[in-house]
Amino acid sequence: MAVSIAEYLGQRTDIDGINITPVALGSLVPCPFKDGFCSKLSKKKKPNHPVCSVRKLNGTMWIVCEHRLCATSRTKKDENDKSVKAGLVEHQRDILWEISKTVYRGEFDRAQIVINREVEIPIEEVDGKYRADYIMRNIAPGSKVDEILLEMQGGGETNKTGSITEHVDNWSANANPTNVFLREYVNAGTIETNAWRRQQEQFLVKGNIVNQTGGKIVFAIGGLIYDYLYPRVSRANLRDLREHNWTLCLLGISEDKSSSPVPGPIPLAIDEDRLLFTNYATFVRTLTDQGGPEPSIFKGDFISLTGDDVKL
Repeated sequence: MAVSIAEYLGQRTDIDGINITPVALGSLVPCPFKDGFCSKLSKKKKPNHPVCSVRKLNGTMWIVCEHRLCATSRTKKDENDKSVKAGLVEHQRDILWEISKTVYRGEFDRAQIVINREVEIPIEEVDGKYRADYIMRNIAPGSKVDEILLEMQGGGETNKTGSITEHVDNWSANANPTNVFLREYVNAGTIETNAWRRQQEQFLVKGNIVNQTGGKIVFAIGGLIYDYLYPRVSRANLRDLREHNWTLCLLGISEDKSSSPVPGPIPLAIDEDRLLFTNYATFVRTLTDQGGPEPSIFKGDFISLTGDDVKL
């Protein structure tokens, strides 16, 4: 189990000749993926290194920053630490446009795709609230698909993060910090299971609300999360409803390897091999209806509450 640093502050590490320059912790440096400063560097209590993504031993990219795929923040902190409105940077606009072209049908342009971010969804039964990452509308005349709730989950946690931090510390302190050094593998791993588990409740609740409201839910996820989730529903042979009345879309986003690497961020693209358009209710039923009767779990070696061994 090992990973290497794939991106540092929006710069891919697998290119030599132009070495990445370390940035001091606590610095106010613009994030290349959102309107605002890098949230890892600028944390007040515990600033961290601006690692955007890592690679597994097989070369697969795993996003480790919540803002890397498509940041949802409506506000940002300015130089005086005041909250101001955040706009959309080119990266966000491009990702949202690619998603729009994938899920919407018919003729439309960028001006006809409108979004709202971090929209509150009240839950009356528990007097609580959820937030939708994005609400997306297609306001083109005669649009057949319009109201969409878009959730983003590009990646997630790693284990042994201290090993990653120590490695970047050593690279930063080096008199000659090279990309070769920075991308060396360290003893850490990705945790795909946690990424989905954190999303399950919100995915089910928000999806149910949108489904009852007449909208559709799109779950834009990193390729590794798609590969973790899809086998759990593939046995149901869910119908492909892309050209019909689908209500749920699983949309995988992976590294775009169609061109030779160039300095800057690792390009991302909709993965045509990781797309699922289907019915939300059927998907949820399949997801929750896993496993079967297993009487053996009630047999074996037990211990009574008086301390006696009992074999059943």
